[in-house]
Amino acid sequence: MKQNKKMESSDFSLLFTKWCHLIKTAKVIIVTDQDRLLLADKIKTGIKNECSIILFDKNHTDFSVIMQLKPCDLVIALFHFDTYVFGGANRFFSPFSKPDNMNAKYAFIRLGISEESLLQGLSTPEDLVYDTIEKFSRYEDKSMLRVTSVAGTDITIQTSSFTTCSNEIKEDGGMAFLPPSETSSQILGDHANGKIVIDVTIGQLYHFGKLLGDFGLVPSPVTITVQNGVITDIYGNMMAEELKSKLFALHGECRRLVEFSQGLSDMIPTGIIGVDESMIDTCHFGIGDGASCGVHLDVVIKNPQIMIVL
Repeated sequence: MKQNKKMESSDFSLLFTKWCHLIKTAKVIIVTDQDRLLLADKIKTGIKNECSIILFDKNHTDFSVIMQLKPCDLVIALFHFDTYVFGGANRFFSPFSKPDNMNAKYAFIRLGISEESLLQGLSTPEDLVYDTIEKFSRYEDKSMLRVTSVAGTDITIQTSSFTTCSNEIKEDGGMAFLPPSETSSQILGDHANGKIVIDVTIGQLYHFGKLLGDFGLVPSPVTITVQNGVITDIYGNMMAEELKSKLFALHGECRRLVEFSQGLSDMIPTGIIGVDESMIDTCHFGIGDGASCGVHLDVVIKNPQIMIVL
């Protein structure tokens, strides 16, 4: 994976010029929390526009000033995971849709992303992002795909058509999830067969909000075998043993392969699943349907080769 050099805080100007297309007279409001305040201050230094920071409090935050903004203005949502999930920010802000009655542009920054990873992601060439999206848009609904990798991944899956949330605010009142995240598809039915060799990251394992396992970067490859859409074995190292014991203790539907996605940002691996699943030269597989079994686990592999099975 590409090793980007560390960038200076002035590069946050790319957020406003490259991805949000802000005009000089536009106002900016950053809604954040205490954990992300330092990063919010650094983002603020990257713009010459009038910019203010609001600390989120679900019981006391006055949103009226946000709702009075014009369509050319910008609201940035910048939260720590705990504030978003447990502190009530998810009642007001979403990565995928604007808050009700908001006229301004809206940028949601990936939860918990580090300053370095954010700068790397924002510096990703637009052509790299859009060429990747265009490549995956060619796969039609119910395509049979074979995914392989040098590490040993070799699995055949059937996918829905790929969809991508907005990565750039091109018009007044638009929104984006930043840095560019992923183009994703559902894995359909019972057609997934083969093996996935995880050589980057295993995500956190939650079951109905309870953390069962916090994994991260794999010290050595972990192999998952899949038969008729369901994981039948996990092996490779102690991390694999822990994941297998905890995942196999849950309902069988928690072991179903449900998602296949390609990352879009040029970043280096961190062990944080929300960052690593967004890396341009990786793909990730989602396991478990959170709505039905309370689990959704992502695993990341690097340098996948993808071909249509005729």
